[in-house]
Amino acid sequence: MSVVSSRVSSVSSILKNGVRSQLLRQSNRVYFKLPQDLRNIIYNFEAGSGAKDYEELICILRDSIIKDKDLIEFLSNVRQCISLLGPIHKVFIETLLQMKWMNRPSDVTSAYKAFLEDLICMQIHYAKNVIDNLVEQFKPDKDDDAKWQNGECSAEDIQRLNHIHDVLQKILKVVPMSSKLLLQSVRARYPYIIHGTHTHQVYVYALIQILDYAPQLRSDILSLIINRLMVLDVNIPRLEVDNEEDDIMDDSSECDSTTGNENNALDNEETSALTESDKMHPIANKLDVCMELILKYMHDFCFLNNVLQIECLKSLYTDTLKIFETVVLPTHASQYVQYIMFYICSFKTAVVEAFVDWLWRKTSNPNAPSVIRQSSVAYIANLSVTATFITTGLVEALQFKMCTWIHNYINAQDHSNYIQDENKEHTVFYAICQALFLMIAERHKDYPDSKKYMTYLQELDLAKIITCKLNPLKSCHPEIVHNFAEVTRIYQLAYCYTIIENNTRNQLPLFNTKKSIPTTVENFFPFSSYMLQRSGHRIIPLLRDNISSSEHRTTAIKYREDDEYMTEY
Repeated sequence: MSVVSSRVSSVSSILKNGVRSQLLRQSNRVYFKLPQDLRNIIYNFEAGSGAKDYEELICILRDSIIKDKDLIEFLSNVRQCISLLGPIHKVFIETLLQMKWMNRPSDVTSAYKAFLEDLICMQIHYAKNVIDNLVEQFKPDKDDDAKWQNGECSAEDIQRLNHIHDVLQKILKVVPMSSKLLLQSVRARYPYIIHGTHTHQVYVYALIQILDYAPQLRSDILSLIINRLMVLDVNIPRLEVDNEEDDIMDDSSECDSTTGNENNALDNEETSALTESDKMHPIANKLDVCMELILKYMHDFCFLNNVLQIECLKSLYTDTLKIFETVVLPTHASQYVQYIMFYICSFKTAVVEAFVDWLWRKTSNPNAPSVIRQSSVAYIANLSVTATFITTGLVEALQFKMCTWIHNYINAQDHSNYIQDENKEHTVFYAICQALFLMIAERHKDYPDSKKYMTYLQELDLAKIITCKLNPLKSCHPEIVHNFAEVTRIYQLAYCYTIIENNTRNQLPLFNTKKSIPTTVENFFPFSSYMLQRSGHRIIPLLRDNISSSEHRTTAIKYREDDEYMTEY
């Protein structure tokens, strides 16, 4: 064992025994005077003759209470010896980094920040230790789910975060390559799902603050946040948030039947006294507060004094679209995170037009995976029938694109033996047909001039689609099929009910046959409802009132749980 390694081991062992143990055995902490001759202590330790003084110094820094004046003086001495603090002094540096300094007076915090800056400049190998320590302190000491007042961070958290960001900003300026270390650190220290709501809220708040002085990290940090929000999203029990209010109403109803109007009034008073977070699943509550932070950031970044900043919107949309493609679109059964893309599309018509055009290119790309193509067209359809900012002109353009693609697909299959093929080979076709049927069924009320709209629908040649041998009415969701059949009956465009009845008879299983029940396209509504309460004030006004969200949601859940109706990808 080398002389240096033996001294390092000696320092590590003294942290468990010796002076540390003696200090901990004292009933009351006392103030210790820090040594003035730090340079000599360092020299003697490196020479192998002053290990005891060096170890006692580390224990005093770690275990005793140090006065502000003494700490300022000591930090000044440390700065004068920065060049001497090589890698063998790692334990000493880590001890200094673990000191509680953010709640001290301003002259102490200034002295500590100056020490950190000098350390990074002169001993770059400590950059990771410094950054890791600062990022870890993003998290509050108490994970007690403390609620923010009026949605604002507490003064204590703000003070702590401001000190951390001051140091990080200077580190990034002095050592630009440290941005990689910062990204690695914020990823590694992101709160787990078991951490409390307050920890998640403060950590995401701190990450968003980084974007103010390090905009080059926006794409990576937003991707990290959204990725971790997706973890929360998929772990929320699907019926937990949806049925919470129904459960409360059911309890009130039972109370009415047993105790009368007097107790009912009392129950209503108690129910109204419940906070919003008390009504939500714990994971949903964490997701809710974080969604509010990210949506607020998007709005504040794109709007200055309520005036839309086009260039800011373009750059944010580009970053968000990449994250949507890699994180949100491939994820099955997410409930809320996709509304981040929904929200940014509401800022300007050109953005939603660009988004649906991107989705359609994904849908019509034969080289893309089938599941991605089906999800893309589901997003198009549901966005078109739920968003208030989708114009009728855009809906018509989308319907025309879908019909053109469907007719081309049917014509391409005319000379093939597709009649005997399994439905799963045409799942994208059925998914696009279902999207078209849904859009026609839900948006036809938006056309007051029924004659003009009927002429437009006649040009789509819907009769050819429903009567083709691929028989889309057989594989699309029954509720959508019946709504579409009613609309086509009103406008006398096609007669679907005969085909529906034949399909129903043909779907009856026959004894001793290998005929299987046809697969039904999944009824996926990514924007069907938004049940999160804090962030809901930004999303709910953007949802159309004429969509029966609860009905869609219940149906989607039903068919999602029934394996025989699931689409085989």
